[in-house]
Amino acid sequence: MPRTTIPFPEPTSKILPRTIHELGPAFEHLFYCNNVIYHWPDIVGPAIAQNVEAVRILRETLWLYTYDSSWRNQIAYMQTQIIERVNQYACRMLIKELRFARSGKERVRLAAKPADEGVDYAKALPKINLSDEEVDDIRARCAHVENDDLRASLFRITLKQAKLDRLRLALGYHKCADCNSLCEPGRKRCSSCALKHDEAVRSAIHHYLVDCPWARYGEVRREIPEATPELLYSVRAGYVRELEADVLLEHPETLAAKTLTMAYRCLPPEQITDDVVRHTLWHLRSELAKPAVWRPIRRYEYLGLGKKKK
Repeated sequence: MPRTTIPFPEPTSKILPRTIHELGPAFEHLFYCNNVIYHWPDIVGPAIAQNVEAVRILRETLWLYTYDSSWRNQIAYMQTQIIERVNQYACRMLIKELRFARSGKERVRLAAKPADEGVDYAKALPKINLSDEEVDDIRARCAHVENDDLRASLFRITLKQAKLDRLRLALGYHKCADCNSLCEPGRKRCSSCALKHDEAVRSAIHHYLVDCPWARYGEVRREIPEATPELLYSVRAGYVRELEADVLLEHPETLAAKTLTMAYRCLPPEQITDDVVRHTLWHLRSELAKPAVWRPIRRYEYLGLGKKKK
């Protein structure tokens, strides 16, 4: 009996998705849910991942946890964008909404302890003394409020905030590079500005990859100095998934297939050949778009390798 030989062994990255798919839809769904939770920093970026934890996915809902109420409001504004990123990363409709849990495992927290950890603000704030000029300035800023009770409440809140800022400056806090709010030592920007800055850098990298899909880190760094290898990898992965949704395995000659090859292989246009495109599409075959009528294709039928001679 003649032996059947395989021309090239398939990598584990291709065998594993097929094996998971054969284990059933329930196991496959659980795998992709856990995969999203594990790669949460790659999906949303380090600015969000350091402050917001992905807890679990249940009934098409991604449950998040954060210890800062301001991040709840920020995530609420970005809900549509985050849902789109998660579904693009999973290459399927995995979630439809976001919700916040009351507690989390707190695996993702700031690596450095805050500078004010262990400080008793209730005892420390009354000991902070402001000058008469500073108190008069605070009173003048509250003078426009006509209601006496509201003006008195606003004066107490503003006075307490001024003392809090004075105490934090003594603990090493400094002003944000983009706004006047105070941020912790070791950080250049506050949480809100860091998130906006991260999104701006991601957008700039994405636009650069659209113009030059083959660009490597050195080229991107020259145009966008604040780009990091991790951020470039995350943006490139998302861009590749966008291209995969428009490419069919049966049409390697299209511009979309060649653009996908340049973005995935980091190859300039002069190095793109039909053979390179076909091998790239075969490598990504399980993630490409599929027509309504689709059947699995054998390797030798597509690449012409391992076919028996007549």
